[in-house]
Amino acid sequence: MSLILNFETSSKNCSVTLSSEGKLISNFDLEDDKYRHSELLTSTIKDILTQNNISAKELSAVAIGIGPGSFTGLRIGFSVAKGLCYPHKINLIGISSLKILANSIKNDSGDIIPMINDKGNFYYLSTFEYGLNEVGTPLIDQVDSNFINRNIKENSTIVVNNKESFEYINSIINDQVKLQYKPISSINMIDLSYASFIEQKFEDLAYFEPLYVKKPYVT
Repeated sequence: MSLILNFETSSKNCSVTLSSEGKLISNFDLEDDKYRHSELLTSTIKDILTQNNISAKELSAVAIGIGPGSFTGLRIGFSVAKGLCYPHKINLIGISSLKILANSIKNDSGDIIPMINDKGNFYYLSTFEYGLNEVGTPLIDQVDSNFINRNIKENSTIVVNNKESFEYINSIINDQVKLQYKPISSINMIDLSYASFIEQKFEDLAYFEPLYVKKPYVT
């Protein structure tokens, strides 16, 4: 039996999900402009485990969104994940936050391009083919109409994680590119973390770090 605690803290959305055998048991999502993840995350995990009469040591694995995204949010998430896993010898699973965002939509044809806003019109992004196969590596770039025309194929779907980004990207894309808005939620980690658990793909606690994508505008 797999009992997995999934959480995502790379954005304003503090998200926690408990799943078993790839099925949802409990979920909490709250978009918090003040980034109170440090207090929300620990209290929510405690509440979800208590409500389901589960102790931390009974967990089969902890799965965490590894970024890219908010440095503060990621550090908080990693601290909590390691704090749970170390003492109880729980397996740790890391999943790209871009892949989690891409997994929030269904697209049978064309690429999925998840975009996570950093500052201004700079976005973390990647490209996923059908089956969530990632093409290349995550990057950060300035997204404008020229970028869209040069890099985004027709029939692709861009998915962004906040309404402001949806409005901005919608103003610069052409009619051949689809656009969706979805928060980065741990609900969309359930099938991904279960697949990693089945394949026994776990992280090394001692060396596991967030996925920080270097910002090209920093000197």
